[in-house]
Amino acid sequence: MVRFSNGLINITTEGKRVSTKPYIYPKLQEMLDTYDFGDPLISEKNGEIWVSFSFKVPDINIKPKLALGIDLGIRRFAATSNGQIFIDRSFNKSKRKLRYLRRSLQSKGTKSAKRHLKKLRRTERNRNKDFNHKLANAILKTKANVIVLEDLDLVRLKKKKHAYQNKNRISQVGFGYLRQMITYKANLLGKQVVLVNPAYTSQTDCITGKREGERAGCRFYAKSGLVYDADVNAAVNIARLAKLPTSLGNLLCGQVVCLSTNRL
Repeated sequence: MVRFSNGLINITTEGKRVSTKPYIYPKLQEMLDTYDFGDPLISEKNGEIWVSFSFKVPDINIKPKLALGIDLGIRRFAATSNGQIFIDRSFNKSKRKLRYLRRSLQSKGTKSAKRHLKKLRRTERNRNKDFNHKLANAILKTKANVIVLEDLDLVRLKKKKHAYQNKNRISQVGFGYLRQMITYKANLLGKQVVLVNPAYTSQTDCITGKREGERAGCRFYAKSGLVYDADVNAAVNIARLAKLPTSLGNLLCGQVVCLSTNRL
């Protein structure tokens, strides 16, 4: 059993009770001073004892004022309605390398390969978690107090020639974990997360609100002759589904702001 009180970790074992003073970093101290927490969990890693806290964060009632729409993707991880696109080519490159090594180890099937495969999966999982934390923090740096996300559970894959490859690629992106990160971090910041059905948001002109124009890659060719960034156009449509004032930015193709997550 593990208890935390008066700045000490008390561990009760079958033989005796051990008390120790842990290292508490500033963010953890802030959480301890602000919120109640449940029983800590203890684990051992490389000869070190780690303790994790589960905080009881109450739901915050806010008055929705301004909505920021988020369009999620594979190469472009997120595009916002205020004209920002989050990309990280180095992360994509390292992920492709890890998946290549993973396939190579799976094909061997030896004990050594299985041992390395287990370590590789843990490395990939930790990198994805770290990346999603950074991306969630970057998205939440906005004046909007409502974050509008796609409910990807409602999306059906189109029956195309390479539908299996598309499904496999989408399954490799931690959209669900990213949504979880954004949701709990938003609550701590006094923001709200809203899920909407993203149907036809990529085919709709965000200016006219009509399904006119054509999407080709990263561009959306509007009927008016303007060329929008397709992902930002979709993000604006997603935000407007919340029926709130929308946080807007430049949506013209080539004029949006691209941000690399490895610099965040």
